[in-house]
Amino acid sequence: MKYLMLLGLLTLVHVLRAQSDIEDKYEHKQDTNYIASYTSELDLTTRFYNSVKFSRYVLRDSRYEERLRYASNENLIIGVGVSYRRATFNLGLNFPFVNSWDEKDKGKTKYLDAQIHYYLDKFVFDAWLSTYKGYYLTNPHETTTQDEMDSSFPIRPEIRNTNFSFNLVRIFNSEKFSFRSAFAQDEWQKKSAGSFLLGMEYNMMFSKGDSSFIPFNTKETDFFDGYEINKNAIVNLGVSGGYGHTFVVAQHFYFSIVATVAFGGSFTALESYDDTQEDIDGLTFNVNYSTKVGLGYNSETFQVGLATVQTFMTNHTPLDHSKITENPGNVRINLIKRFVLNKPIRLPILNKILD
Repeated sequence: MKYLMLLGLLTLVHVLRAQSDIEDKYEHKQDTNYIASYTSELDLTTRFYNSVKFSRYVLRDSRYEERLRYASNENLIIGVGVSYRRATFNLGLNFPFVNSWDEKDKGKTKYLDAQIHYYLDKFVFDAWLSTYKGYYLTNPHETTTQDEMDSSFPIRPEIRNTNFSFNLVRIFNSEKFSFRSAFAQDEWQKKSAGSFLLGMEYNMMFSKGDSSFIPFNTKETDFFDGYEINKNAIVNLGVSGGYGHTFVVAQHFYFSIVATVAFGGSFTALESYDDTQEDIDGLTFNVNYSTKVGLGYNSETFQVGLATVQTFMTNHTPLDHSKITENPGNVRINLIKRFVLNKPIRLPILNKILD
């Protein structure tokens, strides 16, 4: 596993250095008929937003239609943020009195979810570190023998999922297609345009429970070959490709959709809650896909929009017929106001980084 982690980090460093060299050598020019940019020293973008972040963990046995679907109890976040010279800072707060109403039915989820979305003209870099503790089984009647008259959700407060992931994507038509418009809100896509995408991604996923993820009353007794999995560690590296397009109506109303698919290799390790079952590990393959969707109204000084980001990381395991899918994501509503400053903001450390 350590060699795969090292390979991923070295690849990222090499790609980022190459990106920096290319952009220093060739000045990028956007087509102003298609894109208006608000990333100069005199532009300030402010936002008020509310967001819902979530994590899902799915166990699948390809011999059966039913899947074990675990989900975090979603929380509403309310926050504010600013963007200046391509750097974005957001501060969100979780209000317990808003989010505690369904904890009796779905349990309580504690989480840390830090995301970085860095959008250059020709490249997009996404990274996130998340850890969620506390899940519930969303479909007990499909997968277990739970009484049909019992409408409760089995709660697993000790299940924890941790993800560290990053991906780097090259935008081929960056002169006319803006990633930042819908997802960073400091540009304005004024005409419809799209672009093919090519990149790489690296993921590490760790899951742990206080007992087997497979409920004792699962309908299929040989689900996951009867392996009482309660821990897994997955590291994968892949190459991705896809397409993004923004449809613009009357210059101001937009609908953006970006989809990428990645294929790669994985190292997967499984551990059983049953001491009589040996640990299993091996090299497998994975198929990951990500979607980003944005829609709303955009103009020179104001923007309101909805943006969603989801990633589905599906890994085959060394067990026959079995797959594990991690699905982190978020949905956000943004209210944006842009200002023109009288003079640049003097923050030496920030300006040195951005220069």
